Amino acid sequence: MGMINERTQIIIRLISTHLVLIPALILISLLVKSDEYLLILISQSIIIIIFLTGYWEFFGLRMRMIYSVSMEIFLLAALVLKVSFNLSTGFHPVLIAFLSIIQGYLLFELIRIFIVIFKNEINKFEISFPFRQGNFLITDGGNSKISRMMNYHFYSSIHKRNKTNYSMLFATDIVMIDNSGRLFLPPQNEDYPVYGKKVFSPMSRVIFKIENSVMDNIPYSGNYPYSTGNTIVIRKENRFMLLGHLHMGSIRVKVGDLVSENEWVAMAGNSGYSERPHIHMQLIESNLENFWKGKGISIQYKGINLFKNRLIEVN
Repeated sequence: MGMINERTQIIIRLISTHLVLIPALILISLLVKSDEYLLILISQSIIIIIFLTGYWEFFGLRMRMIYSVSMEIFLLAALVLKVSFNLSTGFHPVLIAFLSIIQGYLLFELIRIFIVIFKNEINKFEISFPFRQGNFLITDGGNSKISRMMNYHFYSSIHKRNKTNYSMLFATDIVMIDNSGRLFLPPQNEDYPVYGKKVFSPMSRVIFKIENSVMDNIPYSGNYPYSTGNTIVIRKENRFMLLGHLHMGSIRVKVGDLVSENEWVAMAGNSGYSERPHIHMQLIESNLENFWKGKGISIQYKGINLFKNRLIEVN
């Protein structure tokens, strides 16, 4: 796929994993007669995992519900067929052992996903949400060391190479969603509802660092600079709140300013290591001014973790 552009690669990956995988597994389960219903169980586990961790910002939350219900009906019909026509006959120990290992792994991943959603971290911080008026989706969030499916930041190879992954332990990405019928993975920044939205400070204290001159990327164009682009860092003692991928020239504060919680500080953009408009938010605890060497802190909103696919409605 080296000759295919990034946008096309993502479309192929999304369609194959989110739309094609489950129907294919269910159809295979009807053909295999010695799996003791394990392929049905595997399909069910994957439906739940995709529902919880899928990239539904691209398909929409309505599609998530329609697809999941449709797959459950399809799965139930397959189970009825297997039972009614006695399609699960015979016994193949190697196949059973192999499928059992897969199912065990899927259950292990599901447990980790639920831990990310519900775990009450000891070191946590309550924020004010950085947007107003609209529906916003967390696309990566929660403890990324526990589950890469919920939050890719800790295990990302590029973050590991740059030794920033521990500071990104709870890094959070946020987009805005609407029901306007916009194109699938549109090619222009302006087509994304979060682009240009006002960003508000999640906490109070002093502005420690800003970057305001990075060009916004063309969505899915590749070769992004490794940085958080246009960035605001707010310092409160040994804690550093970072807001990244902001719109070039939109930052309204300067280093040394005292910023208030909920103060309008910038606009959302698509700068730095970012393939589509969103904002990146993380809180780091560090005794050094080089906060990238610190450790990420759990971020909560209204007492609940900012986990992947959490929908936040702001009036």
